Amino acid sequence: MKGMKIGIDFGSSSLKIYAEGKGIVVDEPSIVAVETETGKPIAFGKAADSVYGRTVDDIKVVKVIRNGVISDFVLAERMLRYYLQRVCGNRIYKPNVIISLLSDISALEKKTYLDVVTLAGAGRVCMVEGILASAFGSGVATDKIGGRMVIDIGHNVTEYAIVSMGSISVSGTIRRGSDEIDKAIIKHLKRDRDIVIDPHTAREIKYKISSALKRECETALMVSGKSNLDEMPISFEITSNEVFPYVDEQINMLVKDIHSHYPSAGYRTINDILLSTHGLMICDISVLKSMQRLNIRGYVRKPKHTAINQGSEHSVFPNILNRNFKADKPMQKIVTDVTYIENKGKWYYFSRNSR
Repeated sequence: MKGMKIGIDFGSSSLKIYAEGKGIVVDEPSIVAVETETGKPIAFGKAADSVYGRTVDDIKVVKVIRNGVISDFVLAERMLRYYLQRVCGNRIYKPNVIISLLSDISALEKKTYLDVVTLAGAGRVCMVEGILASAFGSGVATDKIGGRMVIDIGHNVTEYAIVSMGSISVSGTIRRGSDEIDKAIIKHLKRDRDIVIDPHTAREIKYKISSALKRECETALMVSGKSNLDEMPISFEITSNEVFPYVDEQINMLVKDIHSHYPSAGYRTINDILLSTHGLMICDISVLKSMQRLNIRGYVRKPKHTAINQGSEHSVFPNILNRNFKADKPMQKIVTDVTYIENKGKWYYFSRNSR
């Protein structure tokens, strides 16, 4: 293969492109700014993000990936063509591309991705499940028999899987991500204070002053928006304790979602998942209080019973073999393993012989 080797991750919030020998060369929002009347794309990625959520009559911003699938075929192809041209330049050979996809999308959705990447200028295209790519990238996916759990939390979608012997044994998807907190802040400000803010401002509030615990010492932030009554620009102050109910509501929903998929998970495990997948840094106590409010708890493993009854005498036999397992003829030396299982108060013994 003479073409450049490239890996592409189509995310609901961002598009990432990896080039062999260079690392990540593109990390841009997966949005396109287009002219309202003609639908002609005029900006991609960060350039388009600068007008996202703002009132511009002749320009609209389109998210080309929603919930892990392509929502606008033409704009997705134009956006990818733009970035492939930027990465590869005017090369003779087309790049060889690996793309990561959600594990539960349909065959038609997979074909849509294949067509977009091919039309954008790719040569050979290989598709891999994103959660499996995450496992290989983190060094979790091996050829060992034991299973490993991998969780990949994105902007809109959370994937999880059990990986064993280099392949996926069980996988699933939760259609919820960290953007739910942004939406909650926008919704509640509009309802409670008649103020409209854009997604940029919501993210700024979330990152700078939001907290999963109500703070004793409030922090405040000055942000801009517009009045929902007369649509006039307005600057206003919002405090951490004012944002707390919005964040708390979404954390409760995330905790409930995670617990429904992992009933045995306790508050520490759920908190690890929130951090690794949703990017939410929350203290264990906050998650524990959320679980208490929701009246949910992880399953506690029962203690293992010891096979030896206290005070009972066991026969001790002499070590005749002394680990000399070599035999001169069949049936000369027999080695056995004994397994004992308790059932309804009785012990059952199973023996397997090796000759």
